[in-house]
Amino acid sequence: MKFTISLSIEASGEPLQTMPVLAFDKECQDVANIGLSLPESKQLLEALQAQIVQQQANCFLAQALPKLPTSRVLKDYRPLTLRTLFGTVRLRSPRFTVFQLLDKPQTVSPLRSLLTQRTTPEMLYLETKWAASLSYSQTATLLKDVLPVDKKLNAATIRNHLGQVARQVDSHLSVAPLTNPADLLVCQSAVTEAEGPLVMGVDGGYLRDWSQKKTCFEVIVGKSVPAEQPAKCFGFVQGYDQQAKQRISELLNQQGLQGNQRVVFLSDGAANLRQLQSYLTPNAQHILDWFHLSMRFTVLQQYLQGLTKVDADGEKMQKRLESAKWHLWHGNTTKGLELIHDLDWDADLHRQEATTKYDKIKPLIRYISELESYIRQNTHLIVDYSERYRYGEVISTGFVESTVNYVVAKRFTKKQQMQWSKSGAHQMLVVRTKVLNDDWEGEFKKQYPQFRADSGAVISMAA
Repeated sequence: MKFTISLSIEASGEPLQTMPVLAFDKECQDVANIGLSLPESKQLLEALQAQIVQQQANCFLAQALPKLPTSRVLKDYRPLTLRTLFGTVRLRSPRFTVFQLLDKPQTVSPLRSLLTQRTTPEMLYLETKWAASLSYSQTATLLKDVLPVDKKLNAATIRNHLGQVARQVDSHLSVAPLTNPADLLVCQSAVTEAEGPLVMGVDGGYLRDWSQKKTCFEVIVGKSVPAEQPAKCFGFVQGYDQQAKQRISELLNQQGLQGNQRVVFLSDGAANLRQLQSYLTPNAQHILDWFHLSMRFTVLQQYLQGLTKVDADGEKMQKRLESAKWHLWHGNTTKGLELIHDLDWDADLHRQEATTKYDKIKPLIRYISELESYIRQNTHLIVDYSERYRYGEVISTGFVESTVNYVVAKRFTKKQQMQWSKSGAHQMLVVRTKVLNDDWEGEFKKQYPQFRADSGAVISMAA
């Protein structure tokens, strides 16, 4: 059985053109021969793409040539390569010498004004979207497996394309300089009645530095959870990204943050995170994450269990530690600090007077001192967690821990000890967070206003 696929072209004011695209034989004796195979479909897409792009180029030239000065002479033809999702298309680009009265002759290439870049936005979109979830090499392999892309496509090309698009997104952010946070975050024409509280949590993670293999750099990851809208994540490289505040402000704008809306920030008390939060919404409620606070108590409980085996007072110290945790759970920092100070005193007394020494008494004293300093520095961030818990309000950044996992760990391959440069990690975070938030297509529409503009104009043919 022989099949012939033809392409019909209907241009305004011109007769209908029909040209063959592909012809092939298909048997129907086995299920393996039913329908198009993957190689046949790739060959068909490549042939169709070449014909469609060529016809579009011819149409553009037909409209552009009359707009050129009449005093022009065809100079030559230059090859022009366009990389698309459905194959690499090679065109002949005519160049004209245009003569001006007083100026020197100029060389004009009309087709280059249409094809301002050599890779189509559709190609860039799919490359970067897949690379946000897979490694660069896996993305190149997958694209070659399912689409008739350029055979020379490799991991380095995709990495360069992702960096190029990430820089375009950053340049779009820099168009609107950061001014007053209230002016940036709150739209005055927005609805005045807030829907509910917005909860934002932030946390940090570390990646191995490619330039200095024995060091790491910090990545800040967070999640914004409105009451009535989908949650969205963000991330940036600490100390490298100079537009982190603009980036988070844009995300809050997209979620419709209003001037009278209650905002609750949860973090582990790090100074850099508090400064970021205070900058964005100075009047928000800032809460020390209970998870990070309780983890410090868990470490001390393990040390005190060891102390109990060599000192009978260890059990009394355990009860004192549990009492301190209970008071902090109810927001009583004064009593909690008193108990921790007494605990430090008891540990130091054991170090000086006990006949049977606990071999880890020095780390225990150090951890108790660090806990006391941690609570003193964050006293203003400690609230009545029990009351918030009873009313079903968030007290922990557990939702951010999972965000760190799927934003950073799953793509940056921490288990395989992958190394990153700060610029490479920054670019990946820009793309990956947009993809995870389902905002990546919108970003391309900002950069390319005609991106998928006529996708709804496809006419279904009758059976």
